[in-house]
Order: sequence, then structure tokens, then C-alpha cells
Amino acid sequence: MEEVTVSYKKLQAYRIDSMHTYLTRADIDALQPDDLGELLKKIPGANVKSFGGLGGLKTVSIRGLGSQHTNFVMDGFSQSNTQTGQVNLAQIQLDNIESVIVQRGGASELMIPVSSQLYSNAIVVQSYQSVAPKIPLVQKLSSKFGSFGQIDQHLLIKTGSQKLHGSIFMKYRHADGAYRYSLQNYSTVYTGTRRNNDYTDLNAGANIHYTVARNHHINFYFQYMQADQGLPGAVVLYNDFATQRLATTNTQLKFDYSGKIKHLTYRLYINRSKDSLYYLDPNYLNSAGELKSTYNTSSQHLGVNFSHAIGKKITLNFGTEEQYSDLYSRESLTAKPKRWQNYSFLKANYTLQTWQFIAQLGSQYVEESNHVGESANAVFRLNPYMEIKKDIGKKYNVYVYYRNSFRMPNFNELYYNNIGNKALKPEDANQFAIGNSISFVDKPKFYFGIQAGGYYHLVDNMILAIPTKNLFVWSIQNIGKNQILGADGILSFSWKFFKNWSTNINANYTYQQSLDVSDRKSPSYKNQIAYVPEHVSNIDWSLEYKGIGCRFSSFTSSNRYSLNENIPSNLIDGFTTFDLALFSKFKLDKLNKIRLQLTIKNITDQHYAFVRNYVMPGRNYLISFNYAFD
Repeated sequence: MEEVTVSYKKLQAYRIDSMHTYLTRADIDALQPDDLGELLKKIPGANVKSFGGLGGLKTVSIRGLGSQHTNFVMDGFSQSNTQTGQVNLAQIQLDNIESVIVQRGGASELMIPVSSQLYSNAIVVQSYQSVAPKIPLVQKLSSKFGSFGQIDQHLLIKTGSQKLHGSIFMKYRHADGAYRYSLQNYSTVYTGTRRNNDYTDLNAGANIHYTVARNHHINFYFQYMQADQGLPGAVVLYNDFATQRLATTNTQLKFDYSGKIKHLTYRLYINRSKDSLYYLDPNYLNSAGELKSTYNTSSQHLGVNFSHAIGKKITLNFGTEEQYSDLYSRESLTAKPKRWQNYSFLKANYTLQTWQFIAQLGSQYVEESNHVGESANAVFRLNPYMEIKKDIGKKYNVYVYYRNSFRMPNFNELYYNNIGNKALKPEDANQFAIGNSISFVDKPKFYFGIQAGGYYHLVDNMILAIPTKNLFVWSIQNIGKNQILGADGILSFSWKFFKNWSTNINANYTYQQSLDVSDRKSPSYKNQIAYVPEHVSNIDWSLEYKGIGCRFSSFTSSNRYSLNENIPSNLIDGFTTFDLALFSKFKLDKLNKIRLQLTIKNITDQHYAFVRNYVMPGRNYLISFNYAFD
């Protein structure tokens, strides 16, 4: 008798998990964000700060913790570097991204780097080139054109089989960034055009995957990124004059070997990255009449992960990772630091019917030497983590966890000219969280679910960075104690009705009280931390018929303050923006697919800023064309 295959198309919806948010390629296509920073606005508890829109820096704070408490992982490798300690989310484009997982609390991906297991949060991204092709040759082409001279081109070619496959990709972006803006100073409204806001970047790479034997794999990745941009600076006293330039390059070589022998799964990984940064201020007031700063950073990671199953109820995970980083600058007379770091952890997972118990003990050791100046002190920390999770039926689960995390100041914060502060103390965070998720209805044509959570964090020696002159010159300081109390939630509704109609609604809300509780005598005591809004919400609604549809989005952020002292002169007004997208997707044949989209952003022409005087673009548009042969 011949076999019978039964299949159906599952309704596209955010399937909600209490501790993780998982976005697929279909979710990304539906939302069509410009970059990873825009996508993370859709995640409850994520506070994305954008420093000036086009080409500007974008960072994310999850549940009130600084951006450097969140590790960014792509294809199993950490992307953060020791110089900045973070990733510019504006430079992470989504054309070749297959999935994004935002992890709060414990890591669900056991084979991510050891260092990532010890972070408070992780953003785990899988690229399209890491997945085996379904046909011998796959091609993807993406073109975007928009306001302010935006040009965006992306090409990916992938070939091979399940056993051996490889790919190459290249992405080019350019924009002049000269957008109109309006700035209100009391009763006076000043309008102007953003200057020195152009950017050009190139991102290219290749990878090879080889299956040595069943359950044994080798991966090799190469990636190169280059960016050149103007630094527009803050618009202060109606003066938007800026001539500063910033050029950066990043080169990465990554290799890993993973396998499984009976009940033991392991992964060995090695990666090396080299970063360079060149800053030019041609109007600096010194004897040379200009300021040039060049910084070169290299970083090497070597680590190994193991996971061993003991029966069906117990799993042990353990690993260790060594990191070496250095920073060199010709201009600096006080900083040529080298840093050695060790990350290790042991984790036990015990499952008993509908209960899950997790206990983890991590350790971090950091040692530093500075050949031409004062060095930061060596630091050792133990970081415990405990989690209890309970499934009630198939549709409801609840969790509670405690985590301690720690981060060293990065090289920029310690040693940069004009902003370096060698007196900075390491940042420690104690985190408590509780939450649940409910899938009320989960059927092929109808889905409705919610997720809600509450948390309390106490952070010692919080490191706060505030831009001053421009995005290169910052003010860095420790805040003795930071108390964070918050709650967030997301609602997901999807419905496929009639024969070819479908609709999706996804709404999230975040409440966050982040207070300075360092000194009762301080004027900022129990004031909200700078640039942390108390309320943030996001709503996405889409309607689709036979591949043709529209999507409406809104984003709201409440008032916040530019400094820790919450006085009227430091107040930054809240805002609400609306976006509208029209799209069409169709197949030329079984393998050839096309998607077209027109997006109108900030349709009400709202004038707003995430950071004081770093004005954002008004109404603008983006036209996207995507072609795939797969």
C-alpha cells in the first residue's frame, strides 16, 4: 500500500510562551520593520532608544536593564564586542533573517555561547544562509527605495545539499538623511532640515556547512561590515551645525563543530572579530584645528558546551568560555588595555510531569591590564539562577525565577578620550520575575492568547550613558542603586475567515518604574532614571485577502526625562506615531515568489524625539520589492 500524507497550513500567529517571544520569517514579513530595532518595539518589556532615526544608533533595554545586559547571538555566535559592549540594532537588517527569539530569564537555546547563558536576556537570531537549501540553487533579491534618499539592496545566493551547502550574501544601504523637522522651545516653533545625517554601509559574508556524519556538523562563517556616516548631533538653541564623521569596520571569522553521541550533545566554537573606528571633528578648537581619533579592537572567543540527558527527567548542561580582547589607539596616551575573561556555568533541569525545575550556577572572572595607564580591577562573580515552571493543561503555564547577573564596564566607558571613566564600578543586578501565558483558543483557523509578567530588579552601581555633544561624546556615570518595578503583557489574536480572508491583531503594553534610590539626600532620590518612559504600548493590525493586504501600526511612549532629576526643564514629551503599509505577495510559479510593499511611516507627521534634541523624521515612505527563487 502507498503512504498517505496529510497536511494543512497553520494559521500565522504569535504563539505565546511565558518567558520567550518567538518571531518567524512570516511574522517579520507581516511587520516589515526597517531593522532589528524596529522589530523589537513589538516585544513587551523592550524599550528601544533611537538616537536620531536614519543611520542613528539604536539600542534596546529589556525590562529596565541596560542594553549591555542583553546579549545578541546570530547563528550561535555572540555579536557584542568589548569596545562598546553592545550591537547597533539599526545595522542589523532583516532581509535574510529566518527567526528571532527574545529570551527573558533562562536560555532556551542550550547550545548558544556560554557567555550568553549568563546574560539577563538574549536575542537569538537565525539567518537564512544557515539553513540547508530545499533546491540546488536558491536566490533572494531585495530592493528598497524611500524618503531622504534611501536606497537598500540585498542579494543572497545559496547552493548545495543537506550534507554540504554554502551561501554568499551582500547588502548595501545609503541615505542622505536630510529630513525636515520641527522643534518647539516654549511658545516658539523652529523648523529646519537635519544636516550631516547621511550614511552608507556595506554588509557582506559567506558560510559553509558540512555534515561530517549523522548528528555531527561543521560550520564556517565569514562576515564583513563597513559603515561611513555623519553625526548630526543634538539640535540645541536652533543650531544644528555638525561636521563630525564616523567610520567603522567589523570583520568576523567564526567556526563551530557540534555533535551528539548517545545522550551527550556538545558544541565547540571559535570566533575572532576585529573592529576599527575612526572619528573626525574637522572644526575642533585646538592647535591642529581638528580632532582625529582611531580605535582598533580585536576579540577572540573559545568555548565548549555540553548537554547530557540522564533518563527522561534530568538534563545537565555545562560549559566554559575564554575571551581575550584588546584596544589600541594612536591618539590615546593613557589607554592600551587588554582583558581576559572566563565564563563558566553548570545547569540542571528536572522535569516532573507538568513541573519543571531549573537551577544554574555561573561564574565570571575578569582580569585587565593597561600598558600605559591605570587598569581596572580584577573581578570575580558567582551568578545563581533558579526557575520553577508549571504547565496547567496544554494552554496555560506559569513561571517564577530569580537571577543574578553582572557586567563589567566596556572599553569605551573606561578608556575613551573625553568620556573614559576608570573609576566606574561593575554593575550587579538581582532580578525577580513572575508571569504566565494562556492560549484561550488554538485552532487551525483561530488563535487567541495572552502573556503577562511582573518583575522587580535591584541594580547596584548602574552604569548610565547620556549623549552630550554627539553620538561619539557621552557622559558616563555610576548610579549607586537603581530599583526597577514593572509589568508587561501581550495579546495575540488571529482569525482566518471565509475562504481567503485573514486578520491579525497583536498588542503589547509595558509599565516600568525605574527609580534612583542611591541617596535619600539627593535631589534625584526616587526619581525616574533618565530616558526610561513609564508607559509604552504598541498595536499592530493586519487584514489580508489572497496575498493582498494592509497593516496598521501604532507606537506610544509616555513622558520621560533627560536627566535623573525629574524637573520640568528635563521633561521630554511623550508621543504616538502611526504607520500604514499596503502589500501584495504572489507566486509566478512554484519556485518564483514576489512581494511588494508600500509603507507610510509617521502618517500624522508627529514631531518627537527618543533622546532630547535628537529629532526624529516626520512623515516618510518606503517602497520594498522582494524576489525569491526557493
